[in-house]
Amino acid sequence: MSAPTKLQRWLDLIAVLASHRLPLTVDQLWRDIPAYAPGVDGDKRTHARVRRMFERDKDELRALGIPIERLEFSINYGREQATGYRLASRSFHLPYLKLVREAGGAETGGGPTGIEPTPPPSAADAFDLSEREAAAALGGLRQVSSLPGFPLAAEARSAFRKLAFDLDADLLREDPVLHAEDREAADASQSLRRLSDALLARKTVRFRYHSMGRDATEERTVHPYGLFFQHGRWYLVGFDEPRSEPRVFRLGRMSDVVPNERTPGTPDYAIPEDFELEGYTGRRAWELGGDAEGTIQAKVRFQFPRSLWAERNGHGRLTLPLEDGGQIRAFEVHRRDPFLRWVLSLAGDATVEEPVELRRAFRSMVREVAARHGSAVEEAAGGGGAP
Repeated sequence: MSAPTKLQRWLDLIAVLASHRLPLTVDQLWRDIPAYAPGVDGDKRTHARVRRMFERDKDELRALGIPIERLEFSINYGREQATGYRLASRSFHLPYLKLVREAGGAETGGGPTGIEPTPPPSAADAFDLSEREAAAALGGLRQVSSLPGFPLAAEARSAFRKLAFDLDADLLREDPVLHAEDREAADASQSLRRLSDALLARKTVRFRYHSMGRDATEERTVHPYGLFFQHGRWYLVGFDEPRSEPRVFRLGRMSDVVPNERTPGTPDYAIPEDFELEGYTGRRAWELGGDAEGTIQAKVRFQFPRSLWAERNGHGRLTLPLEDGGQIRAFEVHRRDPFLRWVLSLAGDATVEEPVELRRAFRSMVREVAARHGSAVEEAAGGGGAP
């Protein structure tokens, strides 16, 4: 009888972990998995070989997204501590999908047969989906999965297959979903794959990066800390070696991304324990994708009561309260145009004060908008007068 393949070992390991709610010790896992069983009662050499195999399989499954947790737990009524493994079920299992028929129709868990599936264990684990929503989701998944530049095309195809499996065929004949492919997303897809692999393996990457602030392209060496998608763009947060500090890089400005291929399987760096990717998300468009050399220290005058709104919503940093209730607030601007458009959207309640070049650019933008929509726009936005 031939030895189990790696795929068979992976499936066996997942199946055993998925069938238990409580953590399993290494011995318990090995006894239930044929490929590992010889290591339970075998000699030291066999035990060491199986242990290496088990650790490799576990690490590779985690890299593929299987949430295998290692944790300490009590046994023998709390008198002993043991180490075990389990699947993080909330990250592994999808919620129960419940299709709700509209126009007074009956509820069903999917499928044209009308047979009710086993109810979910709790209401919190169920997700209600109307027929209209299901059709829209299927149409959207079909469209984006056919776009070669979409970075999650394979995942979209997988989601489409899973969602369509139990749904009525009539739902698949939805109205077309129009989608214009973004050129930057198409160009960044290959970089995203390479950066994702490097991040999971903790490998340093090199790439050429175009800085908009200095209008220059140079090579960067970075330790990837995290990736996030915001405002329709992908961004990398990483430790910039030459500058010795974390930076945010926009994937659309990268080229020639090359991960370090030396010492495969050995991490090049460790992500700091206090690093939180959430601290970089949720930022405004002008705060992303720039460099320290290109950062503009801008000051904006907010009229009262807009100044109260800016303060309560954390827009900028107060530098000077004014006697009339207004405020001068400071901003760090990485991207000039999105920032100026945001100030312009406040319709005269805010005007750029410093630096002089940014103030001139703001008034130039006001005049361009006024030329299209009338002089009242220029007056409302505070664009009158000498620069």
